[in-house]
Amino acid sequence: MNSTPSDWLAGLANEWTSPGLANLAGEALEEKKSYGDVFIASEAIISNHALEIIENLIDVFVISLLALLGIVTNILDLAVFYRQGFKDSVNISLAAIAVWDLIKCVCGIAIRVYGPLGWHSRAYRYTWKSLTTPTLVYLQVFANYVSYVLAAYVSFERCLCVTIPFKVKSIVTPKLTFIMMILISVLVIASFGVIFFIYDISWVYSSHFNATVAVFEFNSFHRNHGPVVIAYFNLIGIINPIFCFIVIVTCTAIIVYQLNKMSKFRAAATAASTKTDSSSAVATSTSAAAAKAASNAAAGNSLSSRDRQVVKMLVVVIIVYIVALLPRFAHYAGKFTEPDFAYLRRYHNMFTLSSYIVLTFDYINASVNLFIYLTMSTNFRATFYQMFPACGKQKLSNSA
Repeated sequence: MNSTPSDWLAGLANEWTSPGLANLAGEALEEKKSYGDVFIASEAIISNHALEIIENLIDVFVISLLALLGIVTNILDLAVFYRQGFKDSVNISLAAIAVWDLIKCVCGIAIRVYGPLGWHSRAYRYTWKSLTTPTLVYLQVFANYVSYVLAAYVSFERCLCVTIPFKVKSIVTPKLTFIMMILISVLVIASFGVIFFIYDISWVYSSHFNATVAVFEFNSFHRNHGPVVIAYFNLIGIINPIFCFIVIVTCTAIIVYQLNKMSKFRAAATAASTKTDSSSAVATSTSAAAAKAASNAAAGNSLSSRDRQVVKMLVVVIIVYIVALLPRFAHYAGKFTEPDFAYLRRYHNMFTLSSYIVLTFDYINASVNLFIYLTMSTNFRATFYQMFPACGKQKLSNSA
């Protein structure tokens, strides 16, 4: 016997830990009244009316704007990378991240069509959410996870670049980077993809809506394997961002340390060279040798000026990922420390608000890279203004 839509809502809210899906389950709670099972959320901390206002403001309006901005910025990123070519492993890595950020933003816009549809018909609103939750919502969540792993890979690659710069250039080739981007994307999607098989979409007539609406419900695969699939899905959904966070933070710390160390080498070489100029003729020979030794040491432990700039830019990109992940960990911490911080429980409204905050940071992260590249990458900026000269003229006009 198939489960009812109300069974789906209860099961999804209790079992699903990802904010990306959980907030959509929360949005559908009111539609649950159509089938007779009414959930009245406790108004602890946040009232139901306030939550409705927050939902319309943050989820429908703010996140939609961020997703739209992300679509534009990531298309521009990809256009610039395509113009520059993919002979550089950095361009390949950043282009892969841009592709998944673009997918996430497109899904985000498509999902939130339920807002305008709801103004026309609540039946359309409910149907659109039912159609997009087991498809586009999952894809949006998976795009997030792929993006995290790609960022972790980029941070690890740049860490190697600053610690063993001469060796890594012969190892991390553009071909290897391209293969790794494809491999990571496929493996991450495959690790989560099993969730696609536990739902079916059905069309039923609703007397409440006085119309036929779409619902999605657990299927026979879920009845046979549901507990194992959900437990695995929840576990990997927490392990993935935590693992990526640890890799990103560790590699970023090493990169910053190595860059500071290189700066000291260069300062020592400069100081030795200056000392040479002011020494006597006899001392000059010795000082010059010392200066040369210091200079050689610096060269052997340093990067080119361009590589240092690229690393600094990528450190900023990685720091943005770190900041974007912090609300997600606070969300997880709340779930683990307070059992009632969950859907269909005492702090249902607060949990929903937390989910919206996590999503907001995710979409900010997906839309800001263009501005980082324009600010910190001379090559990217030059190519961008070459492709869009009007933007360059506007920039000059504003600075004048």
